[in-house]
Amino acid sequence: MEINSTWQSTNDLLSLKFTTLTASRDGVLYAGTEGHGVVQFSPLRSWESASEGLPAQVHVYRLDWMETQLFASTSHGLYHLEDEIWQQTSVTDPCYAAIGWGDRFVLTENGLLCGNDDEWLPLAYRGKKTYDLLVTPHFIFLGYEDGVAFYDLFTGEWCSMPLHQAVTSLAIFNTMLVGTTERGGLIVGNNNGGFNQHRFDGMFLNRLVTHRGEVYVCANSGLYKLMRSEATLFCTR
Repeated sequence: MEINSTWQSTNDLLSLKFTTLTASRDGVLYAGTEGHGVVQFSPLRSWESASEGLPAQVHVYRLDWMETQLFASTSHGLYHLEDEIWQQTSVTDPCYAAIGWGDRFVLTENGLLCGNDDEWLPLAYRGKKTYDLLVTPHFIFLGYEDGVAFYDLFTGEWCSMPLHQAVTSLAIFNTMLVGTTERGGLIVGNNNGGFNQHRFDGMFLNRLVTHRGEVYVCANSGLYKLMRSEATLFCTR
């Protein structure tokens, strides 16, 4: 069964729980949801379903562009959009992000994969849930179910930094590696090979987003910008 419906009113949209948002070069806005696939909006049309080809009640974790192709990381695997129809790739495990950096990477419930639409091969941490990938000049950082791992581009080796909790998104803030955790907290690199952990009262942090050099925090109580004052780290609207 496929999802194929039009959202008739603002009230219909308010009933959706949005999980991810992205836009095409020609101004079409795409939003992923929990259980209702993908909806889209363009200047010439209202909000409407853009879920043809997706399974019913699918949870869309992320929408990502790799070059000019839109990918949906979902509870039913990885899909790509072709002629307004979602096509399933060979990745059928639940996946959380698709990232293009020279090669193409997919973060799945069964480890980090590398490849293309025809063949995705296991790269690291097979059997582990992998959530986010961050590329820097010297390292590739991975947020996964046990904490953080990094790949040294010079030595070609992976190294784990266990935190006994999943790290679900990553960013660089003031030259420090920061990340959100499955418990809604924030981890901050301490420049000694480890992390300090922070909690903000009344806030559950879901994801970090970097935009124009700033790090924004998507939380249960709204959108914030990550700031630092002397030795204090805080979020401001």
